[in-house]
Amino acid sequence: MDIGNRFSLEDFLAYFFPGVTASLGIYILIQMTSVSSNMPSLTADFATGIIFFVISYILGVIVSSIAELLFSKVKSHKDIIPLNDELKKVVIATFRDVFKVPKDAKIEWSRDHFYLCRSVVYERIPNVLPYLQRQSSLRQLRISLIPTLFIWLLVGIVWGIQNIVVKSIIAGSIIIVSATLIFIAVTLITINRARSNEWREVREVLTAFSASYRKSQVNDKTEVRKN
Repeated sequence: MDIGNRFSLEDFLAYFFPGVTASLGIYILIQMTSVSSNMPSLTADFATGIIFFVISYILGVIVSSIAELLFSKVKSHKDIIPLNDELKKVVIATFRDVFKVPKDAKIEWSRDHFYLCRSVVYERIPNVLPYLQRQSSLRQLRISLIPTLFIWLLVGIVWGIQNIVVKSIIAGSIIIVSATLIFIAVTLITINRARSNEWREVREVLTAFSASYRKSQVNDKTEVRKN
């Protein structure tokens, strides 16, 4: 398999963009503290750009790992079937047929069932892969942004504290409260959209899994009749 099929631009951006955003937030946070006076000055040249590029990507990978770990603590939508009752019956019936599950055996749907269906779709229906990869990459990007949002929340809090010390308690308090409310709102929206991406991915996998199998059955019956 070509490396381009293993690693897409969306995968790169899902790590790099949160990494850049986190790097800028950390940089601003350092500049707002006394630590910046002890740091060596950096010039905006090609070497600095390469260093920033590499650090941002590595930071993005770390941030993504932390975010994924935290997000996995919440019940995954892969544990359920995001379809109506009729389509649920079709998916389960198809699963029984494809994997030869006895009819008297009860199926408690789980991640493992979904992964099996996804493997079949990847093998038999490659034309749906771009859509699935897009939903997965968008989900990863949004989840990776959550720790980054927390870094920017710290920037807002530090800025508010500085305003309380230098200017007034009211101005600083407004900044801190505003930063907190924005963080909560944006985080909730981001998590909701990430779950939506996961739902879409699961729904597309399950419907493609069932549709492809039913279509193959119809084609097989047609071939038998012709013969």
